[in-house]
Amino acid sequence: MSARLDEAQVSPGRKSSPAPGRSEGDDGGEALASRTVEICFLLMRNFSLLSFASAIEPLRIANKVLKRKAFTYRCCSLDGSDAVASNGSTIRADCAIGDVERPDLLAVCSSDDVERIGLTLAQKVAIRKLANRSSRIAGICTGAYVLADFGLLDNRNCTIHWEYADFFKERFPDARLVDSLIQTDGKYMTCAGGTSALDLMIGFVAQVHGGAVAADVAEIALHHDWRSGNERQHKHMRDDLESVSQRVRSSIALMTENVVEPLSLQEIAQKLDVSPRQLQREFQKYLKCSPQEYYAKVRLDIARQLVCRTSMRMIDIAMACGFASASHFSKRYRSALGTSPAADRQQHGRVFEF
Repeated sequence: MSARLDEAQVSPGRKSSPAPGRSEGDDGGEALASRTVEICFLLMRNFSLLSFASAIEPLRIANKVLKRKAFTYRCCSLDGSDAVASNGSTIRADCAIGDVERPDLLAVCSSDDVERIGLTLAQKVAIRKLANRSSRIAGICTGAYVLADFGLLDNRNCTIHWEYADFFKERFPDARLVDSLIQTDGKYMTCAGGTSALDLMIGFVAQVHGGAVAADVAEIALHHDWRSGNERQHKHMRDDLESVSQRVRSSIALMTENVVEPLSLQEIAQKLDVSPRQLQREFQKYLKCSPQEYYAKVRLDIARQLVCRTSMRMIDIAMACGFASASHFSKRYRSALGTSPAADRQQHGRVFEF
């Protein structure tokens, strides 16, 4: 069986074709379609219930459309105990990870604080063994972090929820992170979480049983805008940019894509084939600030999201947002926002209880 996943986004009656950004090839869909496909969801501590539900429901609906058990699915946890989601809900685990033999798809579901999940040596061995035995592997929401931590995404295209993107790039420089909803590379699939898991799994149904079945699944799920996965995620832009020039928007896009290692004004200008002085004039005209000042806003916006929405260490946030040190980051943070990162987290951030 080939490990490639080339899902097709088509309507009934249309010829199936690979989604944009995915290569065409022999993906083994016919072999999978002739039998029951087994999916195992590995629910990590604090997993996203929204992403998990978005991933599992298309399989149930596909069975309904096909009028048979085309897909079987079960949930496992690291030790077999029930899994607690990030919203406090509990999902019953069918088994421990060590009890799973050889699924067609292993879907690793995670969410906030993935970097704080402490895995024992035995658990690491079990995950790696199961990944090696699985025909396909999906990282859902921050599940890509778990896969990358094992080196499974080295030199592969992948994606992760935008809140973790900059930290991920610094932590796993050998993984090729792409700002998209879904990425597929070989047998590895990753999605940004939220409802993008719905698009990923409908695409998997399309690969196995064709675009017409997948379109029926999307229709029943009332998911009329089934996305290919190439769409970009959240953009960190503080201001209303509808009225600014295309050159300014392109400059800001470069800024948001280069946060870990910020570009100089000269580098941005060179990439856009314009002089630094011209960029300075356009930023002053449209945004009443210099490009460097706006770049600092972008980086601090991202940093504050990480401070208030994750449990990342301040030094890790500083490095992920291009600051030379934690003290430099804290000084800039206080100057811009009037409070320290630690105080801001305590006042506006989440409560972490592990």
